[in-house]
Amino acid sequence: MHPRCISFTILCCLCFSISCQNSSSDHSGQQSDKNSKPSGKTKSGSYLKLRKHEVIDREGSQMVAMTGLIPEDWKVRDQLYWEYNDATLPIRYKGQYTSGNGDLVIEIYPDVRAVYSTGPMGSSGYPPPRDAVSGLRDFVQQQRGQYGFKILEAKSLMRSGPTQNYIQGTAFQTAGETALLRIAYTENQQAVEEEFYGQLEITHSISQGAVTLTSVIWSASGMYSCKAPAGKLEACRKIALTLKSSARMTLPFYNKFTQVVQLLSDQVYQRIYAAGQISRIISQTNDQISKSISDSYWQTQRSYDRSNQQFSNHIRGVDTYQDGTIQIQLPAGYSNAWINDRGEYLLGETNAFDPNQMWIGNWKQLERGN
Repeated sequence: MHPRCISFTILCCLCFSISCQNSSSDHSGQQSDKNSKPSGKTKSGSYLKLRKHEVIDREGSQMVAMTGLIPEDWKVRDQLYWEYNDATLPIRYKGQYTSGNGDLVIEIYPDVRAVYSTGPMGSSGYPPPRDAVSGLRDFVQQQRGQYGFKILEAKSLMRSGPTQNYIQGTAFQTAGETALLRIAYTENQQAVEEEFYGQLEITHSISQGAVTLTSVIWSASGMYSCKAPAGKLEACRKIALTLKSSARMTLPFYNKFTQVVQLLSDQVYQRIYAAGQISRIISQTNDQISKSISDSYWQTQRSYDRSNQQFSNHIRGVDTYQDGTIQIQLPAGYSNAWINDRGEYLLGETNAFDPNQMWIGNWKQLERGN
């Protein structure tokens, strides 16, 4: 599977069961400079300030693996970890993002990948869900079944494929689907609503020989949820979409990860990896970024951006802004957006909003995109 599948994307898109285990990292949010103010109101209207959150690979490379935008007062508990049962796509991510007042919660859940095979000796492995909606319904039952929730909406959002390939006598057919499930329940005597999103990708393979072998390789990825008090779900959805669309794997980490995946094709390195010694394998990688890896990185990022744009068009919770040749999606409903040299963003409610008159620093206004 292509490495792009791990970005939030790996959020990604858009991966996370947030019981927040002991091995999770806890980040309460970086400090703003002494002249900055929390998101709130000024004489020229309300504003929202976004900062860059860094996801660290603490188990292996100790590098910044990904970044994404979140409101400056939000708290994050997350963990990027290496999945030792999967040598083909060996990394996972899970996280919980909570608003300053605790009302809004975004959770990202780890990817699920499995294989189901059938042949003369019978079947083995785990069969995939019938479709994305039914798979998401089963997942939500596992996560929130204790609340006796009510399903408010369940639908398919996007479909891709099927595409077909033939490799050395084996036929492959791949199709994908993204789904949404919105539920309502009572938690701590408060009525809440929560939306879950997820993508199901299924590849069927048929090998013809002395016997016919069929396999299904499937993955549930990009799974996340937005939770808010009843009637306030839209505000949480906008932040989640901003986090998803702004998620970027860093090029240095992509370089390391790509080399690790290549090394894991060797059985010797597979045994080292299975023993949980990922740092030994990473030490064999090169810091120098080859042209092929750089080209692959930017191609992956463009593909990820196109996918996010299509998804955002369905949900309609963000606006697109232009910073030179770079497009960025930020929460919808604001009149203008600004960026400073620290990579922080400010969104103003009125056209009169100008952060250069209220904050120390150089703020540049962004052009609104199409």
